[in-house]
Amino acid sequence: MDVKERRRERKNTKSAEEERPRKTEGETIEKEEKTGDQSSTIMALTERTTQATQRQLEILPTETVVEEIDEEILLPDWGDITQSEWMYSIPDREKDKPMWAEEWSDFLLEWTKKKHIHVISVSLFLSEPPFKDIAGKVDSFRCIGEVLVKKEIAEWLDKNRRQLRVYWRFLEEWADSVYRWALESGTVRLDVKSIVIQEEAQAFSNLPERDLHIIMTLLVEKQLAEWIDKKKGAIKILL
Repeated sequence: MDVKERRRERKNTKSAEEERPRKTEGETIEKEEKTGDQSSTIMALTERTTQATQRQLEILPTETVVEEIDEEILLPDWGDITQSEWMYSIPDREKDKPMWAEEWSDFLLEWTKKKHIHVISVSLFLSEPPFKDIAGKVDSFRCIGEVLVKKEIAEWLDKNRRQLRVYWRFLEEWADSVYRWALESGTVRLDVKSIVIQEEAQAFSNLPERDLHIIMTLLVEKQLAEWIDKKKGAIKILL
């Protein structure tokens, strides 16, 4: 390309640039102002939306989440009624009844121990699984309880055999536990009422009061304590 052609090309380029419309200073300022106004409007709208959302959230009722804790249901080795229906009714044949009652009595002893229950009544037997599924519940309760009574690890508390005291731990063992606790805690004076009311965290506190009186007597007989008030079951631990 020669010099003339190069000059002609630069001239054409310059002419094209001159023909392009130029923005005036006023137009540039106006556009910037419009852009700024739009940004301000967007920010204002966003802020109003956020405030409205917060107000709506404040109006919404607060839901209280309640955690449901299912109590563990203890079952015998043969399972529930859907798994071993024949175990949930007293056998028709007389020769099968002792074995049936023996199996259930072993489970009842273990059940009361795990539940920390010392006295089981007919009403409790009728309402608690898996016993509530046994046919002829009252007769079943007496039949099962009688096995434990014969083993001398339970006794009937009434003539109608509606309440059964189950000794899944003997009172001599409970007496030793009370004495060890008294030494460890530095408790010198004990009485039945204070144990029941004030020492509910201790396993022996929910023993029947009659049994707590017997435990106090055992401690005195073992010369581990002396009477303060025998009628009230109050003793002083001998250190």
